[in-house]
Amino acid sequence: MSAERGPWQRLAQAGPLTWTLAAACGWALLLWLAALLGLGSRLGQTQASAALALPTPVPAGQERIGPLGQYAEAAARPLFTADRRPRAFVAIGPDDGGNGANSASLDFQLTGVLISPQVRLAILLPAAGGEPQRVREGGVPEGATGWRLVEVQPRKAVFDGPGGQTTLELRTFGVAGAPPIAMRGADTQMDAAAPSAVPPPPPPPAAEPAQPPDEARRIEDIRRRIEARRAQMRQQSQNQNAGDGGARLRPLSGPAR
Repeated sequence: MSAERGPWQRLAQAGPLTWTLAAACGWALLLWLAALLGLGSRLGQTQASAALALPTPVPAGQERIGPLGQYAEAAARPLFTADRRPRAFVAIGPDDGGNGANSASLDFQLTGVLISPQVRLAILLPAAGGEPQRVREGGVPEGATGWRLVEVQPRKAVFDGPGGQTTLELRTFGVAGAPPIAMRGADTQMDAAAPSAVPPPPPPPAAEPAQPPDEARRIEDIRRRIEARRAQMRQQSQNQNAGDGGARLRPLSGPAR
């Protein structure tokens, strides 16, 4: 049996890792003892330097904005309205379909109005194209939910919306109120037909247009050629018939002796 090794031999055979762990434990033990003896508890406070002092704040001046009461006149007479009267407005956000931007503008053309004791409505045509809409007085056009038809007049329709009132004029062609255009030809014919009770006689038939000389000469030459050809064919037919008759009347001759 081998002899039992002593502690010094074991320390001599210890590896680098063992010595590293032992050194770390020793340093920890020394720091603990130093803390118990008052390490770091005797640090004094330094005197504040005048160069490092913060600047003193500037005292607040007089308030430039006055109390809210002095602006009551601006609220009672708004600047951006035609009649300088306050109007109620509605903040419109985009709806589920994202039509908030279209609702803020009234992009329609007034193509007709209907005014009767029972109903008053305006016929609107979208400027971007589409089917016309019939909007009753007090109704809201489709695609412009922020606008409401408040009044229908013979040639215009008044809408009230987020930006105030907007008037759509009736779309017309030509100058409004201009007299009708007179038909000169029709008036002349009516004036000419008024004094005469008997209808005018029918015009004589138009004569056939005369043929040009060259065309007539060419037609005459063709006619002559046709007549000559026909005469030649008749002559040949007559000669053939005469030859056939002579052959039938000739007596048969016997053999030569």
